[in-house]
Amino acid sequence: MAKTGRIQYLHDETTHAELILCEHSSISYPTHSHVSVLTAGMVLEGGIILTDGDGPRLCQEGAVFGILPYTPHSIRADGPYTLLSLCIQSQGLPPSGTGLAPPLPDMLEARMGTALPAPLLECLEGLCAVPQPEIDDPSIERLKRQLEQHPESRVSIDEMAQAAFVSKYHLIRRFKQAVGLTPHQFQMQNRVRKAQRLLGRSGTMTEAALTAGFCDQSHFIRLFERYVGLTPSAYLTSCASLRKLTPKQE
Repeated sequence: MAKTGRIQYLHDETTHAELILCEHSSISYPTHSHVSVLTAGMVLEGGIILTDGDGPRLCQEGAVFGILPYTPHSIRADGPYTLLSLCIQSQGLPPSGTGLAPPLPDMLEARMGTALPAPLLECLEGLCAVPQPEIDDPSIERLKRQLEQHPESRVSIDEMAQAAFVSKYHLIRRFKQAVGLTPHQFQMQNRVRKAQRLLGRSGTMTEAALTAGFCDQSHFIRLFERYVGLTPSAYLTSCASLRKLTPKQE
């Protein structure tokens, strides 16, 4: 299926929230996870096939879904769709079980200049009440944090395994069991996310690629488009503005 439609991103530095609108899109996203981020999505038109820990399910117009941090998932287009996603950092939120702090929804709408659909905020509220997943294996947790905080690091799987005192095959298996992705997949998606943040702060494409750990520009562009749905240059354009959304009236 050819890629169609458009994607717009709006990131707010004050609330550390990101609003993503995929309009009339046919883009599919490979298995990935959102690091330290709670994500609520609402299908506004068409349908998608969401695959997560519960298996694949069809989400059609009006459906709302939530994704917890580090939960592997993928999205496949079921024809053209329009999807609105709201992502917020889980760090700094109230303790689990208390939900969103009352001012946050109002701050999000004020800062982003758009009325957010009530079901989307309700879904996010529910996610905030779910305890955050933890990893019992200290060596896997250390490696996860390293690849999350410093994805640009030049460290091989052999070096990772040596630091954990296991074989590389055992490390890959243990890491995937705990995180849902292989160490390489996890590192690559975090490099792309770091490049996203740098581009969003008015960095140049070359600077963002090198700082995020990419030496090959074509490899950077290819991976960026795979995970983000846009080329780096198109992402820069999409960050410029996000038109106001008006939820459908019942």
